[in-house]
Amino acid sequence: MRNYKRKTPKRDPDILRGAVAAMKSGISLRAASITFGIPRSTLLLHRRNNETILPDDSVPSEVDINDVEITLVGYKGVFTTEQEAVLEDFLFIANDYFGLTAKQARSLAYQYVKKADVLCPFSWHRDQMAGLEWFRSFKARHPKLILTKPEQNVEPMNLSEFFENYFSVEKTE
Repeated sequence: MRNYKRKTPKRDPDILRGAVAAMKSGISLRAASITFGIPRSTLLLHRRNNETILPDDSVPSEVDINDVEITLVGYKGVFTTEQEAVLEDFLFIANDYFGLTAKQARSLAYQYVKKADVLCPFSWHRDQMAGLEWFRSFKARHPKLILTKPEQNVEPMNLSEFFENYFSVEKTE
């Protein structure tokens, strides 16, 4: 969402680790929630993520706080940071040679999804291009990418041919 404002502060990972370690050592979920001031649902989520560090015997024992893993829960993006860097470089090069409109850049992002075999939202398949919100966020994450309108004397580009050439050059390096 473009204008989302977080309503609650982020939890301190050290406090979360301490609460999960205390629960693994025998303190109840409710008591840990009250003691550490963390909602029960949050503690339950992190306790479930740490099921592998349960001791084998049924008697609770001390759990090292460093053994507790806190996973950050949030929206998983379409691309990894490495894939986004490749896509940014690709769009930068394509823009230099051809000049790209926003729709063409979104179409190239969708073609990259197909080539890289990455999961993407259904609307991307339906529209054959990346979503507008994703593109706005991508431009915000990569401010050096500035798209220019193509000049009139440039022939319309064949996106798939350019994409194939780009990947053939990238593989040889």
